Amino acid sequence: MDGREPTRGLSVAPSPLARLRRLLRPPFRLRSVYERMLGTELELQVVAGTRAQAEAAERAALDETERLTRILNRFDPQSELSRWAGTCEEALPVSPDLWQVLHAADGWRIRTGGAFHPGADALGALWQQAAAQDRMPDPDALAEVVARLHVPLWTLHGAGTATRHGPLPLGLNALAKGHIVDRAAGAAFAQPGVQAVLVNVGGDLRTLGGDGLTVAVADPFTARDDAPPLARVRVRNAALATSGDARRGLRIGGVWYSHLLDPRSGQPVTHVPGVTVIAPDCQTADALATALSVLPVPEGLALVEATPGAAALIVTWEGARRASEGWPERA
Repeated sequence: MDGREPTRGLSVAPSPLARLRRLLRPPFRLRSVYERMLGTELELQVVAGTRAQAEAAERAALDETERLTRILNRFDPQSELSRWAGTCEEALPVSPDLWQVLHAADGWRIRTGGAFHPGADALGALWQQAAAQDRMPDPDALAEVVARLHVPLWTLHGAGTATRHGPLPLGLNALAKGHIVDRAAGAAFAQPGVQAVLVNVGGDLRTLGGDGLTVAVADPFTARDDAPPLARVRVRNAALATSGDARRGLRIGGVWYSHLLDPRSGQPVTHVPGVTVIAPDCQTADALATALSVLPVPEGLALVEATPGAAALIVTWEGARRASEGWPERA
């Protein structure tokens, strides 16, 4: 023994050259695509200092997606949403995530005067049945569903409980998907070493960090993948959602009708086949895209202008393009 203190457990500071090498090392870029996630395709991009950090962020995003899908997937009879939706007039505790989505749906239903409505799927079922029989829906049946939509489908109470009212199906897909995209992006971005994240689920996306990305806005009147886009928009630390498709709909008696329905009248919308919305988060973008597909264009633009950080491009059936004041001229 030479009398010197042992150095076990102490770390040696990296040399200036080693620090410089780390600074000059290019970031690791990860891109993954998963089929049949949330009923569509999920794309995940991560930029991080190392491969291990990027893969840890990917796992965090996927874990959060799977956790929330077990809560919010209405097509899974064992999900929390499905089980709660099958109850009636019982004040039951719900998870914070389900409560948040229900609360957001209430807010958008009230704010849009019913143009956004979580019970609108009941109208869609009537129109699909009518199309299968090649006849118009029964006006009395439509009026009955519209009247039911004037009554809240649930009541939220304090202490995280909620009471389900009535038998109408709950259509929370837009808000639920936006909520999952937001939370998955946040989970990935919170991991050490992560510089940027993109989560894209069926065209509804959220970016965090980095320089963002340029998104091509598709023409709703064409199915061609090589068709020139209507516009290109830069999305950075924000979300983008789209709604509408001029090619989707149903035919009754030789007449084509849009698949988009106005919950306030029960009738197909006739003025807005395409909407693209940018907002601070994906849940807001999804809600606005749905509402703007139903509202008259001036009302829709006013709603966007009243939403902080939001912008929209609306395409009318005549092919006109109407943009809110905050919509960027070019990417």
